[in-house]
Amino acid sequence: MRSDRYKDEPVVEKKKKKHGPLKALLILILVLAAAVAGATAYFYKTSYDSLSVTFTEEAPVLEFGESYPSMKFVKESNGDISPEADYLESDSVGKKEIVYTATKSLFGGLLNPTKEFRLAYTVTDSIPPLKIWSWDDAVLERGSEFDINELIAYGDNADPTPLLSVDGKVDMEKSGKYPLHIKVTDSSGNATEWNLTVEVADELPSYTDTAERTKFADFVSANKGKGKMYGIDVSAWQDDIDFKAVKKAGCEFVIIRIGYTSEKGVTIDKKFSRNLQGARAAGLKTGIYLYSTDNTEEQVRNSAKWIKETLKGANLDLPVAFDWEDFSNFQDYGISLYEINRLYDVFADELSQDGYGCMLYSSKNYLENVWKETDIRPVWLAHYTEKTDYKGPYMLWQASCTGKISGISGDVDMDILYNKN
Repeated sequence: MRSDRYKDEPVVEKKKKKHGPLKALLILILVLAAAVAGATAYFYKTSYDSLSVTFTEEAPVLEFGESYPSMKFVKESNGDISPEADYLESDSVGKKEIVYTATKSLFGGLLNPTKEFRLAYTVTDSIPPLKIWSWDDAVLERGSEFDINELIAYGDNADPTPLLSVDGKVDMEKSGKYPLHIKVTDSSGNATEWNLTVEVADELPSYTDTAERTKFADFVSANKGKGKMYGIDVSAWQDDIDFKAVKKAGCEFVIIRIGYTSEKGVTIDKKFSRNLQGARAAGLKTGIYLYSTDNTEEQVRNSAKWIKETLKGANLDLPVAFDWEDFSNFQDYGISLYEINRLYDVFADELSQDGYGCMLYSSKNYLENVWKETDIRPVWLAHYTEKTDYKGPYMLWQASCTGKISGISGDVDMDILYNKN
């Protein structure tokens, strides 16, 4: 029998939780998210698949050491193209590859489909070695030692050690003329050949210096013109210099040798400090040059650092000149013509870090046959003639090595500086 204890108590019914609308909203969100994700994936894949790059040529063949902008090889593209380097690498021979990345921006940059495209290319060397110098009709003293490398100089644009072969023999114990055939071959098979006659004599021919000396005043008068300054370059070879007398003679600037390099490093010119102080005290504009025989980038950079340490922040009116001119023994240095050009670049780069400019000193022959990019490198031209026929641009012209000026007892180089006030 049920107790009446619970007779008057209300019956409480449990309410069911109403999850229907919330669940529907959640499902809708998930559906929309899936739809957006699907659409995004679709657009991403569609855009990715549409990315393309058409090259101007497949597997191009390039010449060693030349400059090839990467974008020059892109003919058409569907997207923004970014090559892994601004220029194709051409400083070594062989098969190579460059990667181009194509990108297309979606939804204001929220998505950026990217695809890589590869261009295979080959770098070859078709340029034969350069005959830098040859002592034609050489005369050697009987009984002396014969060394063909004292009679010729050669180099190659790519190969630091081209192969030399000599056809013919010279009997240094017997007077007479001996014909030789010289052949220099690089690692790519390119060859340069020429003939050379060597004479063995009992006595060497005498040499008389018959060069005409030119007074500095006459030099200035013969080259008078607007936008020019007239000066000299000096080293310890000129011994003690009276710069006040030099200034009074009409000289406006002087370029001073700061030192020279060797296997031991850099040696300071013994007259450098005296020359720099004397030139400045006389009111002359000043510049410096380094005579270099460095053959590695490390040596050149260290030499440039030495210059900066020696100058101790001193201001110069002219760029620092890089004077590398031992081409009569070029094969002894074990570097290519490409590498010697890189030496200048390293030298200039190191100096620029402390605000010093750089210029290249060289003769007309080597500017035309060895040095590259002479249209963008400041050039100090050495060409001993009344009127130079050098076609490239130059800021300085060393026009004579047999000048005479008050304040210097011996010969001196005479120079013209252009477009300087």
